[in-house]
Amino acid sequence: MTVQASSQSQFQIALRQFRKHPLAVWGLRILFVLYTVAAFAGFFSPYDPNYYELYPPKGYHPPTRIHFVDPETGGLSRPFVYATRRTLDPVSLQPKYEEDPSQGKFYIRFFVRTPDQPYTLFRVFRSDLRLFGVDPPARIFLMGTDNFGRDLFSRLIYGAQVSLTIGILSALVSFVLGMVLGGIAGYYSGRPFTLSLPLRAWRGLGLLLGPLSWALWGGLGLGALYLAWSYYRLTGLGFFQVLAFLAAAWVGVRLVLTLPFRPIRIDADDLVMRAVEIIAAIPTLFLLISLRAVFPTNVDPLTTFYLVVGLLGFIGWGGLARVVRGIVLSVREMDYVQAARAMGASDARILFRHVLPATASYVIVSLSLTIPGFILAESGLSFLGLGVTEPYTSWGLLLQGAQQGGFASFVDRPWVLWPGFFIFVSIMAWNFVGDGLRDALDPRRRR
Repeated sequence: MTVQASSQSQFQIALRQFRKHPLAVWGLRILFVLYTVAAFAGFFSPYDPNYYELYPPKGYHPPTRIHFVDPETGGLSRPFVYATRRTLDPVSLQPKYEEDPSQGKFYIRFFVRTPDQPYTLFRVFRSDLRLFGVDPPARIFLMGTDNFGRDLFSRLIYGAQVSLTIGILSALVSFVLGMVLGGIAGYYSGRPFTLSLPLRAWRGLGLLLGPLSWALWGGLGLGALYLAWSYYRLTGLGFFQVLAFLAAAWVGVRLVLTLPFRPIRIDADDLVMRAVEIIAAIPTLFLLISLRAVFPTNVDPLTTFYLVVGLLGFIGWGGLARVVRGIVLSVREMDYVQAARAMGASDARILFRHVLPATASYVIVSLSLTIPGFILAESGLSFLGLGVTEPYTSWGLLLQGAQQGGFASFVDRPWVLWPGFFIFVSIMAWNFVGDGLRDALDPRRRR
């Protein structure tokens, strides 16, 4: 009697292979914890991220020491903390915080209510329930405070909402642009489209496309002449000025003489790939700073958040588009694509239903490996003061506050460097997950 093995789907096979990658599994667990805590930041944080006390001040308060042993009996006790008092070091004039047992023990309580510091979950549900806390005047700072006395642990959790979310949203923007533009470049390679129409073709749709194309190319010619004139006004008359004016005039005349008599055909593949090469030729950080400098720095913080998402997604689609184009060039010659074309399917249906799905394995892996790069880019922008602004916070913005303390951040208050640790952990976790997905989805790497 023979037992027939049950067939497995591609998803089950990939899942089994993914589980054989221990680093990928642990990376996925770490990301699950990070994103869960970030999603319910209000519940897991003991304080509002922008809450601080004017008196007594708590600037650069070290992490609160949690006691598990009762000093009076010497036995185990419920976790408790002491209130602290602030003094100044007579030598360095830096604040010092000492425990004050005279005020008694303050036990850590779980599922506490903080009506004076409410929060919202997903901007829908309003609550004031927090996982843990202590009664005033004691405070519990698991990771210390910043220069304003704000709880760094709470700000790290809320900063994770921004940094981790920007990584995913920017990757999705890059994913859409890379898939669509790369698919169009590969599918329409060798099939140029008409960018301008001669006068005799101004019939039907040409009545709209003809004037628009003339306006486009005419505007480019006038723009070249304007740049040459501005260059002359700024620098005066000279050999290079005359040469620049003649070059601009030649471009303008050629456009005017060409447009009315013959159409201009451009290959979508050439257009997209040249755009990719131009973006790749500019250093990423310099391009990000330049694009961000175009917009005012005093815009609404929420608008800044979406602006950073769009900028990161805009500069990150080129590599994905290039690879997708190569895959589409080979897939479009497959028999099933030719059969769909013979049956009368439209180009859009063939592209989105038959061609682009063939790139799914690569895109999924590329997406998981792109997200950590966007997290790091956002942290760099915020560190330079060009990213997310107050009252929102991110890991990069917290590092910016840490570097303002100079060398003292490493010697006197190293707890302000916690954001760098979480950036490192999240990036490593995403890279581990990406490696596991690559091994699971690539048949040649399966074990």
